[in-house]
Amino acid sequence: MKTIFPDGKQDICRCMLKGCRLTFFFFLISMVFFAVEQAQAGLREDDCAKCHPFQLQTLAAEGGKHATEVGCLDCHPEHPPKGENTISACVLCHEGKPHFEIDYCLDCHANPHKPLASLRDTMKSMRTECLTCHAEVGQQMAAATSRHAELFCTNCHDRHGFIPSCLACHAPHLPVQTDADCFKCHRQAHGPLQVEPAASLPSAFCQPCHDKETRDLAGTTTYHGALSCVYCHNGPHPAMPRCQDCHGLPHANKLNHSQYRLCLNCHGNAHRLIRNP
Repeated sequence: MKTIFPDGKQDICRCMLKGCRLTFFFFLISMVFFAVEQAQAGLREDDCAKCHPFQLQTLAAEGGKHATEVGCLDCHPEHPPKGENTISACVLCHEGKPHFEIDYCLDCHANPHKPLASLRDTMKSMRTECLTCHAEVGQQMAAATSRHAELFCTNCHDRHGFIPSCLACHAPHLPVQTDADCFKCHRQAHGPLQVEPAASLPSAFCQPCHDKETRDLAGTTTYHGALSCVYCHNGPHPAMPRCQDCHGLPHANKLNHSQYRLCLNCHGNAHRLIRNP
């Protein structure tokens, strides 16, 4: 239906409508020119927060050196549609170490905005990759071969920084044993067969592996029965002291000790000595 305006007001409305259309058109043109001008000026660091606040929050909380030493545009130099170089290769910054020569960084570092916190539960068995950063572990395992040295790192460390309980795989020697107790003898998890009991180790810790010796000591009436195992057996296991280290040459000088190869030829078992007549 055609609207009829009295007194020529219809013409005025048409003029006003045309004016609004022209104003809106010029506004759009100015916005296009502004956008082009901004694109030509290039991206700025503060532009990133306009569309990517979550990534910036992640960087601030868990980004490590990526948050303090690297800017967004250092890794993302371009942005579509202006350019396609949106993500730089890790090796542009990370170089000079064997670890950085490994391909597929995102296999482990799932999120570059929190590169260490996002080291994920790996879906593959890994060893070489781990040892490029933890070379000392490889050296420890090579110096003391054991079953541990045959395993992949991820058999025990199923996520980065995780240290499993010894008792998750190994049955305890004693009913109330803790992980801390394990390390009183097995000083290094990557070389568990290098056994060196602590100087304060109670004899009860020796009994599960040395039951006969423990029973002999319990049954002896000699001074040896009052000593702790590590009093004599101190140092790397199995430490075997000489009798004369404590006793010297106790017999009269008229006896020629050199004719006796061992004190135990006469005194029997060190854990259950035969007394002198």
